[in-house]
Amino acid sequence: MKILVFGSTGLLGAVLCRYLCEAGHEVIGFRRSPETPCCTEKEITSVFASAIKRATPQCIINLVGATNVDECQKNMGHAVLLNCFVPQMLINFCQRGEHLIHLSSDQVYEGPGPHDESSTRPVNIYGLTKFVGEYPVVQAGGCVLRTNFFGKSRTSSRKSLSDWLVSEGRSGHPIRVFKDVWFSPLGMSSLCAAIHHVAKMRLTGLFNVGASDGVSKAEFARMLFKQLGLDRRLLRSVSVNHVKIGATRPHDMRMDSSLFRRITGFDLQSVQREVEYEANEYARS
Repeated sequence: MKILVFGSTGLLGAVLCRYLCEAGHEVIGFRRSPETPCCTEKEITSVFASAIKRATPQCIINLVGATNVDECQKNMGHAVLLNCFVPQMLINFCQRGEHLIHLSSDQVYEGPGPHDESSTRPVNIYGLTKFVGEYPVVQAGGCVLRTNFFGKSRTSSRKSLSDWLVSEGRSGHPIRVFKDVWFSPLGMSSLCAAIHHVAKMRLTGLFNVGASDGVSKAEFARMLFKQLGLDRRLLRSVSVNHVKIGATRPHDMRMDSSLFRRITGFDLQSVQREVEYEANEYARS
């Protein structure tokens, strides 16, 4: 396929583009020129429309978004522009049968998990704008994947949770990790494989795509440190309620991804297995 990836230089985009190229697809990574303004609806529409017209893709993958939770809380207009307007605009451009895959977030959830796709309750501007941005894609026959991912970054501009943990652990710095924030993260390698599977199927609808179970962020850190032989005594388990942060964070983002497994036949692994696989990338560096 000819696949156009918006957000190709980001944390996931850099890994996904390489994965899709190695799978034999023609991949066009969208890279905006620094000289090209892209800060208003009009400017974004012009730039994105031009990219789609030039690429004539069969599949469009949207990884663009405002993802800094605290910045979204401070600047709701910017969050709405990237998280709500962009997916609506892209689906409007899919007039020639292009299949749109849009990445959303597990921060649309809160309360006791694991959550199925219907049990949304955003608690901050980031989660709310990601939730609102899903609607036009699903209604128009695209595919929305709610997820949370980690793994070794391939770009100097963005670092993942696991990048930060490994860097601090190797430096011998004490690290505070949340014992009461739960999630179901996938390694980037598994998420790339899932996205590829969705593209080949031309899957439509809304799906959770996460690990088959869930852990606290403190337990996730312990798993990663154990796998890499790092000193787990550096990890300090704390409550998110006792740490001064900007926007409110959800406590339980664990996802029930059984619908995705049932519809696609894609095998989603446990967090432990995901950590084992991704740790190999860090062990080689």
